[in-house]
Amino acid sequence: MSVSMKTPLRRTLTLTAWLVPALLLVGCRDAQHPLRLADLTPAEEMYITRFVTLERARAVALVDREAGDALLDSLAASWGDSSLVETRAALPVDASRLEKIHTLLATILDAEEDSLLAAPEARRLHVPVPDPPPAALPADASAGE
Repeated sequence: MSVSMKTPLRRTLTLTAWLVPALLLVGCRDAQHPLRLADLTPAEEMYITRFVTLERARAVALVDREAGDALLDSLAASWGDSSLVETRAALPVDASRLEKIHTLLATILDAEEDSLLAAPEARRLHVPVPDPPPAALPADASAGE
């Protein structure tokens, strides 16, 4: 017994055959455009800034224990007891957004690596967080322009 494909099942399969590749292409396109600082919400930007500031203070503590401890104590006092809760609350619940934020954070920390290792100074705590350059488009995507 054969089943005719002129049914709602056929329409569903046809729609699925078109939608799945389209969604995959949108997902790939999104992955090609990582976040930049300008794309962050104020809460996400606070998370990134606090993380980078903390890493800068920790770098100072590795070189000058006394100054580093003073910086870390000062940060703890200024951010308050609820800073960990506030910082965690700033993170999005969307897993793909969270992944992009942490990819941005890793890129920023990579950009900071030289200064963290070579020149860990207390004055660097107030330097703005570096914004990584926009990702280059793949060669085949820019060829048609």
